[in-house]
Amino acid sequence: MKRYRIIITFVISCILISFPCKPVKAMEETVTGYSESFLSDLRWEFLEIYRQKKEAVKYRDIAEGDWPLVDSVQMIYNKHYRDNPNSLSAPYCTYNAKGNFYAEVLNKDHSRLLLVYDGMSENGKCYLFVAEEEHYDVDGTKLDNTSLREFYAVNLDEGRVYEAHKTSWGGAESEEYREATRE
Repeated sequence: MKRYRIIITFVISCILISFPCKPVKAMEETVTGYSESFLSDLRWEFLEIYRQKKEAVKYRDIAEGDWPLVDSVQMIYNKHYRDNPNSLSAPYCTYNAKGNFYAEVLNKDHSRLLLVYDGMSENGKCYLFVAEEEHYDVDGTKLDNTSLREFYAVNLDEGRVYEAHKTSWGGAESEEYREATRE
């Protein structure tokens, strides 16, 4: 039985080696007029932007579709947290165990401030975030008294951050926040 496996593995290896391998190239001209060199330039441009973001924002395996969330966090951080003595040098973006996006922006002795992604606004123009402060005891054990600090809406097209000026899930938001989100 063992000999048959060895023989079959050898035959399959010989067959695979006999097939020629060619590198895959992009079309010279496509319907939209992109040449191979242009596509190559697009790839390099994307990689350069990706590299710059990777250096500017600490992250952990951020999915490509979540880069707008990273940009939104960076805008909130720049406007509200950059100058805080307890702020991180850059937001640390990651996911929780359920796969929800969040970013750590402040780290104090017994607490840390997170910007938790809360979805899109009803009008589909703003990314919504909740600033949550998690509290820890002197041993570093997380306490059950997480507090809400602020609600943010980020419109990337306009490059604006809107604050709701509220610290609970209920209650009235600021007029500017309501106008931006249509909520």
